[in-house]
Amino acid sequence: MNLLQLETAVAGELGLDVVNEKTTIDIALNRAVQRVLEDTHCYVKEIDYTGWDGTSQNYTLDAAILEIVEVQITSTGVVYPLERLSIIDLLERRRTGQPSGSPTRFYAVSGANLLMFYPAPGSTDTLTTYVVPLPTALASSTDDPSTTTFGGVPEILHEAIFLYACKKLGSYDDDQTSAQGQRYQDWYDKEITRYREILRKRGGTRNARAVVNDKRRRRLFHDNSVYPSTY
Repeated sequence: MNLLQLETAVAGELGLDVVNEKTTIDIALNRAVQRVLEDTHCYVKEIDYTGWDGTSQNYTLDAAILEIVEVQITSTGVVYPLERLSIIDLLERRRTGQPSGSPTRFYAVSGANLLMFYPAPGSTDTLTTYVVPLPTALASSTDDPSTTTFGGVPEILHEAIFLYACKKLGSYDDDQTSAQGQRYQDWYDKEITRYREILRKRGGTRNARAVVNDKRRRRLFHDNSVYPSTY
């Protein structure tokens, strides 16, 4: 669904004025797109970074990144996955100097802006990040959250966008029939759970490992020093 279709659906569901309350509806819909991305990681993008100075351990996080999913670094032709630590644990690594030297093995994110590493990335290293990018806000009636520019949210999750927007606007409109939006929150949670199950199945199911001769004979332990014996 594009923005106009989502606006019409939400306004019709809650009895809102799609013309006079368009700005409020659009704010809720754009927040809904971000929330769906946060809750599902349904669209992940690979971004590479180079040009490190070889000594700095703190960098400003790209403002266009909503969430970091995974990080790895390529140093002298070898790819190393980076382990995400808490700020306290990463600072402790720096304090103790363990491990020392390259390659970078740990990272942490502080607040919404600070990206921290230990040890420092080498000047020729390439950092590969797998991130959920911050979408461009829906503004034009033809803007579609399915496109990567506006979120990359697949059509199957547009119902979740609709429901979350209804949840936000149900509270705004003091909608008693939905308990100020709680009913829509419950339905939204079910849609997210359903999609996560679809993602789990997308790679195919695996049969349980076969067990050969599971009813094999087991020897009982005998201890003649104890009488009567118990088993």
